[in-house]
Amino acid sequence: MLPESINMPNIKLSVIGPMYNEEAIIESYLERTLEVLNRHFSNYELILVDDGSTDHTVSRCFSYIKANKNIRLISFSRNYGHEIASTAGLDHAMGDFIILMDTDLQHPPELIPDMVKKAFEGFDVVCGLRVNREQETWFKKITARLFYSLSRKMTGFDLEANTGNFRLLSRKVVDSLKKMRESNRHLIMMFAYVGYNTAHISFNCPPRSAGESKYNLRKLINLSLDSIIGFSSRPLRLMSLFSLMISIVMMFYAGFILIQKLFTHQQLADGIASVIFLTAGLFSILFLFLAVISEYISRILIETKNRPLYNVQEEITHDLINK
Repeated sequence: MLPESINMPNIKLSVIGPMYNEEAIIESYLERTLEVLNRHFSNYELILVDDGSTDHTVSRCFSYIKANKNIRLISFSRNYGHEIASTAGLDHAMGDFIILMDTDLQHPPELIPDMVKKAFEGFDVVCGLRVNREQETWFKKITARLFYSLSRKMTGFDLEANTGNFRLLSRKVVDSLKKMRESNRHLIMMFAYVGYNTAHISFNCPPRSAGESKYNLRKLINLSLDSIIGFSSRPLRLMSLFSLMISIVMMFYAGFILIQKLFTHQQLADGIASVIFLTAGLFSILFLFLAVISEYISRILIETKNRPLYNVQEEITHDLINK
């Protein structure tokens, strides 16, 4: 067990909490998280990143910021998405250890001391590993299983199922992540890409006590595309291989027709239905290939524009709010 308070002048802990329309639960998150941090850590910062909330999420943080100099709130000019909000937190974090966690309390703050303890054993990454998914729908369970299976095959990364963004990162891991400035971001894949020695801590993921999940089917599909297209060229290689196979088959078929015409003098059947079927099938494959290529090209276009990942509308600190 960790001592009641960790007092290491040269060690600082940063906790990052992205939030979007969490007015129903943000105060409970702050109460529980600050209780853990104040009890166990003498040198910490809590970075709240508001992803363009349209409710009273930001205003409900003011009293906590006013009372605690260790809290900072970064407010975006609009909604950029959870992955970008987490990235902004990593950009602003100054700690030697940085913890990413959601503010919906499905990532229990009480696990923070155990994660730090594990990091002191020599691990650069400590992941929270969900051991229960009973509260999730069958659809989400199936899609999650498909995502991890497909991502492993396409990228070659050894992705651990039932993990997410809830994890502790050492400073050198964060510095490596900050060098990756692509616009289409999927942090789970970025964590796998940078590597480093990793440990896991199991936890029970409680159901949401308030609010609702911000991830819908469209966002999950976009994340899946970002993970595969952003970290693997295998779809293009599979397309090339398949195209080569079709070309070989078609050349053999054309040669067969030519030989039959020249040497057997047989009257070839019109075969209109077969031609239509073959043409429709080939065009379907062609359009599928064009769709995949378009996804790669669109991401290249976005990256070449070199736009900032996010814009900060304001940063609210203890000193600013007490002026």
